[in-house]
Amino acid sequence: AYKTPVSFRPAADFYETAQGLVLRLELAGVASDDVSLTLTGHELRVRGRRRPPAPEGIRRYVHLEMAFGIFERRFMLPIAVDPQRVEARYVDGILEVNLPRKTPQTRTIPVKVEPAGE
Repeated sequence: AYKTPVSFRPAADFYETAQGLVLRLELAGVASDDVSLTLTGHELRVRGRRRPPAPEGIRRYVHLEMAFGIFERRFMLPIAVDPQRVEARYVDGILEVNLPRKTPQTRTIPVKVEPAGE
């Protein structure tokens, strides 16, 4: 399968709270439409693209440090989270993903009796 090369790695903070996990990604200049989040099992994947500024009016770059293009970050979740309650918000160039802790479910398991003499 063809894989697009990754252009840069946005800085990330990933921490645990009493409520669950929080991921914060520095994505200044990335449009929210250009970001996708996927939670598969215990892996959270964040992909996106930062587009370069329109070239009109630029004669030459005197200094160029900001990275543009495709990025992808993957994070393994150290605890079980509730996928239905995950929320993401994008404020002031920071993507914040809240992954609430999954509350353990109690279930009574019936014991099956096998016929003797087999």
